[in-house]
Amino acid sequence: MPFCELNTSVPKAKVDESFVKEFSQLVANIVDGPEKGVTIQVNPDQIIIRAGSMEPSAIAEIHGYNPDYFTDVMREKWVVSLTSFLSEKLGITDHGRIIVSFHHKAPTHVGIFGKLVSQMKPK
Repeated sequence: MPFCELNTSVPKAKVDESFVKEFSQLVANIVDGPEKGVTIQVNPDQIIIRAGSMEPSAIAEIHGYNPDYFTDVMREKWVVSLTSFLSEKLGITDHGRIIVSFHHKAPTHVGIFGKLVSQMKPK
């Protein structure tokens, strides 16, 4: 399942527990999977300059080992969904200040439950 890191210059006061929970649910919906497989890390109060401006910004990094999450169609779904969500929830109205970056990982480069994903048997 995907793990997502969001760095944003938006203050922590605007990034509460309900935001993180909604973000997790959104990611589960994007990949059409259970939320129990989603990991979210949010880093508010970051110093970010974009296009010479310190206006509110966000950088969402999507990591995962399932190639189905990184097809052209899925990457477009990620970008559209995350841009809309982050704009609405964080008040970043300039969509050029929301960046989504993708990192497809080999199963030999991800570990969970004390094992590499490549060593885990499918259920």
